[in-house]
Amino acid sequence: MDPATPDHAAIYRAAGKEVVMLATGIATGAQASDVEVAFQSMEQGLPEAVAVMDLAEAAFQDTRPLASLVVPVVGAQGRGLLTWDQGLNAADQVARREDIAAAVIFRDLTSSGTDGAAIRRVLDRAVFKAGQDGRVTVAANATPETVATLLEWTVEGRAATVAIGPLTAVMTVE
Repeated sequence: MDPATPDHAAIYRAAGKEVVMLATGIATGAQASDVEVAFQSMEQGLPEAVAVMDLAEAAFQDTRPLASLVVPVVGAQGRGLLTWDQGLNAADQVARREDIAAAVIFRDLTSSGTDGAAIRRVLDRAVFKAGQDGRVTVAANATPETVATLLEWTVEGRAATVAIGPLTAVMTVE
């Protein structure tokens, strides 16, 4: 909702990075018209976003009636859906039923802070999970410490056993 968001997103897109829209401003008891208005507003700020991500506190993903309103709007905008690996995740179920590209975030790399050793442990667990499932999605706040740890991790250890790619490479329609 920051007025500078379109400019920031354009910088990332110009650098070849994907941009994801964080689903904010969706009230718990929202009706279909409320969801439409919220997403029209968010779309104005991030027209090039490849996906919509639910909040870590699950704004809509665990509420089936709300997820059933949100997910079709996301699909109609041509975006994928990114949800968290928690609860029943009704939004992911709706997306799969509606043939909308989706991915589930396995872990937030920075949920335990920006300590490099903790981030590397989460990344190593993600590699193990990717070995089981064929793919995995992680999220993090893009702090200098997190980026530095990611760069270090990519040249050492288990990073060599996986391919790191953009979100659209792991979002699937099942």
